[in-house]
Amino acid sequence: MASFRKLSGEIERETSTHHKHLSPTYDKWRRDDLYHLAQQKGIENRANMTNEELARALSRAQSGSP
Repeated sequence: MASFRKLSGEIERETSTHHKHLSPTYDKWRRDDLYHLAQQKGIENRANMTNEELARALSRAQSGSP
C-alpha cells in the first residue's frame, strides 16, 4: 500500500521548472481510507456518505472550498 503522506497529497512532485503541489485523486481509494481521512479533516456526516460523496468532500476540504 502506498504511504499515507503520498495518498493524502502531502508530498510534492518536481517538474522541470518548479515544484507543484498535486491534489490527490480519491476515486480509486477504498471506503475505509476515505472515511479515515474524512474523520481527520473533520468532515461531518461522513458515515452517511457514499465513496463518491466522500471523495468530493475531501477534494473540497483540500482546496479550501466550503
